[in-house]
Amino acid sequence: MMLRLIQNELYKMVRLKKLYIFMAILAVHAWLTVYFYNAGGEWKSVIVVPNGQSLPLTLLNSMAQFMIVFIPIYVADMITSEVNNGTLKLSLLCPVRRIEWLCAKIVSLFAFLVVLLACSIAAEYVIGTLAFGWEEQTLYAGTLYSQSEGVWLTLRLAFSMLLPYMACGMIVIIVALSAASISAAIGLSIGILTAAQYLNIVDTLKPYSIVNQMYFFHESIHQANIAAILQNVVVLAGYLIVSYFISAIMIKKKDFIL
Repeated sequence: MMLRLIQNELYKMVRLKKLYIFMAILAVHAWLTVYFYNAGGEWKSVIVVPNGQSLPLTLLNSMAQFMIVFIPIYVADMITSEVNNGTLKLSLLCPVRRIEWLCAKIVSLFAFLVVLLACSIAAEYVIGTLAFGWEEQTLYAGTLYSQSEGVWLTLRLAFSMLLPYMACGMIVIIVALSAASISAAIGLSIGILTAAQYLNIVDTLKPYSIVNQMYFFHESIHQANIAAILQNVVVLAGYLIVSYFISAIMIKKKDFIL
């Protein structure tokens, strides 16, 4: 039954128009970055060395600003809509455990993030190569890498961001389970994530900000600072574990049938 639930969630994800809209937004963002760089003038670009290999790494930080919006929209559509329109009630009338339903949603969120990251990287490689050419080396954080090293670095850093993105998603799941409507779930989630950015003002609290992790977690991976990596992983694991148990308690106690 669990496998069937996951298959059903993945099928719904593939059919979701929002997924392709999000992909298009990320591709347009990459294209606009390249366009304004080529336009020159006084506009300051994040691009330092223009080539196809470097563009995905150049735009990696900026993806967090989109995920802060994309994740709440997806989770609200995935959970709050089912709770409100009665789909969840029908599922629970079948031999489906509530915790299995929750775990299937979490797997769907993970798959959503993987697909979005993979398509974003692919689009940025294509756009960057068409605009600047592939070139021979990748530049990141002031260091040049060979072609194979650059591709591996890009994939390693980009997909390391699955951990903070999933931690963010688990927080949003709590909001989505308790929200009265999709709009409320989205608005409250974005509000909480926006407020979390103010933790960055205090240096001692900055590592505990989920938004800070969404922007900069990959940098600790790149620097290979074991102490920083361990601290960040522990913080994110804490978000994941605590959020999961809160969600599990909520899903068990909430009356969805009546």
